[in-house]
Amino acid sequence: MKFVDIKGALDYSSKRYKLKTDIEEMVLAREYVNYEPSILEDYDKFVRMNTRSNRKETVKVMNANGHISILRPDITSNLLNNLLPRWEKDQKVKLFYYEKIFKQSGSLVKEIRQMGVECLGYDTLDADREIVLLANEILGKYRQNYILEIGSSEYLKGLMKEFYLDEEEYNAILYYIDRKNKQELRNFTKGLEKNDAYEALLNVINLKGNPIEVIEKAEKGYLNERMRNGLNELKEIISIKDKKGLISRSMCDLSMVSSLGYYSGLTIKGYYRDSNREIIKGGRYDTYTEQFGEIVPAIGFSVELDELLKVLYEGGDI
Repeated sequence: MKFVDIKGALDYSSKRYKLKTDIEEMVLAREYVNYEPSILEDYDKFVRMNTRSNRKETVKVMNANGHISILRPDITSNLLNNLLPRWEKDQKVKLFYYEKIFKQSGSLVKEIRQMGVECLGYDTLDADREIVLLANEILGKYRQNYILEIGSSEYLKGLMKEFYLDEEEYNAILYYIDRKNKQELRNFTKGLEKNDAYEALLNVINLKGNPIEVIEKAEKGYLNERMRNGLNELKEIISIKDKKGLISRSMCDLSMVSSLGYYSGLTIKGYYRDSNREIIKGGRYDTYTEQFGEIVPAIGFSVELDELLKVLYEGGDI
């Protein structure tokens, strides 16, 4: 946001601080501990571990020896890179952060403020539910016209495994699914019509709506054990007692795609109806941790603080 006077800028800054302290109080009440990750990452290592990341958006920094680093474009990978080399067996930690990520946008560098939580070492349904309920509480604190979407990366990955795809084909199909563009998806997959899973691939875009109804519909047509396991996980999560209207404001989207691509279970996105960007996004990413030296159960989400403040400020809610 840009202001013509200092008073407006300071007022906006104080409202940002209020949002930060609000969310901080929520996570501290659940015994999360603050953690400050490093600002720099090795470029080659990041690209190797995040194959679906947009390299053009990374902000590169070269030192005097010619080594290329990047300003962190993602907190989770940065955090894992710092913590997992020192991980101890059966350790459990609950962390939160208030940091910036950086992205190249044309000739400009965008600084994006985020708050987030990470549960490391917790391989339980209770941890998944805690994350969902915390995301729901944050969204519901400021407005009631929000939607919390839940999905399963395991269901979608299981469906994609029914096809023999190279990396370029795989990513292209996910692109069309993510944009809910069924016609373009059909055009791109014309050579796959004889595969028994073809109709399921086209129709996954339609598996969105009331969580109970979507899961019941999907249970009639899953094709393998991985898809079934993904549905079972979601059933367990939504069986939680409907605290603070969670189920009534939730939507299940089995075609949910993450731009980062490292999730391996529950995925979530939260937004207000008059915002075109997610306010909250995250999920479970156990398998991703192996690239950092340890397979550690892990789940978390980030809050796009700049977008949250903008929506609430422009709507007169803060």
